[in-house]
Amino acid sequence: MDKKGGYIKYILIKILYIIMIPVIVYDIILIAQTIINPDATPSIFGIKTFNIISSSMKPTIEINDIVIVKEVDEKEINKNDIITFNINGDTITHRVIDIENANGKILYTTKGDSNEVEDSDKIAYNNIEGKYIFKIPKVGKILNFLKNKFVFAAILVILIISFIYEKKKLQIKIRRKEKRRKWDRAKNNGNT
Repeated sequence: MDKKGGYIKYILIKILYIIMIPVIVYDIILIAQTIINPDATPSIFGIKTFNIISSSMKPTIEINDIVIVKEVDEKEINKNDIITFNINGDTITHRVIDIENANGKILYTTKGDSNEVEDSDKIAYNNIEGKYIFKIPKVGKILNFLKNKFVFAAILVILIISFIYEKKKLQIKIRRKEKRRKWDRAKNNGNT
């Protein structure tokens, strides 16, 4: 039972590493981008993430879903696409319901799936953060939790301590195996 419990603990720690290390690296990259260019939304290879805080896109997108959007060329945005855009200081994710050409400038009319009326502002391409690719349901709660600097630091410290502990444990195991081999060799040499 102890070996089984140890194996489960080992697997859980590995899963934690697999999940947390990319999240930490991602956060560090985004923090660096924010410091370098505080006016731009951080992205990695044109991919941006946004936490949904309203129910205007229900049932397609729910509160606390994370939407992944990709920066695209203006020609790649079509009617019925979901886009994330900035308007009047707010970041909004809504569906394109109409596209019009106003004096050579393309403008997008948007609407939330669960809203009765279309958005009052027409969206210009330079206000668009990206086109919706997919969502990660309910992960926003976790990301909000991780945005707390103390929580983030605590998790980072726990991961480092856990890594050091696992490394020491492995070194002890290797030393024990080596001692066992030496003892077995000495025992076999004494019997011959």
